[in-house]
Amino acid sequence: MVLVGEAPGTTEIGEPFRGKAGEILRSALVEAALDEANLFITNAVACQPHPVHPWVRAIDACRGRLEADLAANPGAVLVALGGTAVRAVTRRSGFRVLADRGTPLIGPWGTLVPTLHPARVLRHPAECRLLVEDLMLANRIATRVRK
Repeated sequence: MVLVGEAPGTTEIGEPFRGKAGEILRSALVEAALDEANLFITNAVACQPHPVHPWVRAIDACRGRLEADLAANPGAVLVALGGTAVRAVTRRSGFRVLADRGTPLIGPWGTLVPTLHPARVLRHPAECRLLVEDLMLANRIATRVRK
């Protein structure tokens, strides 16, 4: 399984999800019975986007690296953590994560399960159960793919 985040937080250097959002993600992974050691975690954007450069430009600038990460994990079920990650993988705009989360998308990249970004869960703790449910769904899909 590949988890795709948005961009490194201001305190994250070198590895995605090492700040407070990472603590939420790790807690959700444990609750969903997923072992982080068996996951590949990346971001749609490799560095903190500059305020002058819109997200679309940052996503486009990092597309090659993201595509290389996905190509290195063929057949993996993807979990897009947040709307930016969904847009980066699918190249679709207008996706409403809260309304459309949990419904797998199928495309040339494989199966993608869109879900909430852990930073959103920091602001809305009751939504952690939605993140956990989506991670469990991705795990069920991945289990079927492996069989």
